[in-house]
Amino acid sequence: MTAKTNYIDSEHYRQMLVRDGDRRFHEWHTSFLKYQQMFLNRGKTTKPQDIST
Repeated sequence: MTAKTNYIDSEHYRQMLVRDGDRRFHEWHTSFLKYQQMFLNRGKTTKPQDIST
């Protein structure tokens, strides 16, 4: 008995890649925004140092 392989067409594959790319970008962008907010908040909580000598 031979197993028949079902292939997907190129348009369906392209759509899958686009959705995966969108998902990955959303994950990256969310992480970046959290990191950026932490960085910006860090500057608000620390006192500026006096650099005059």
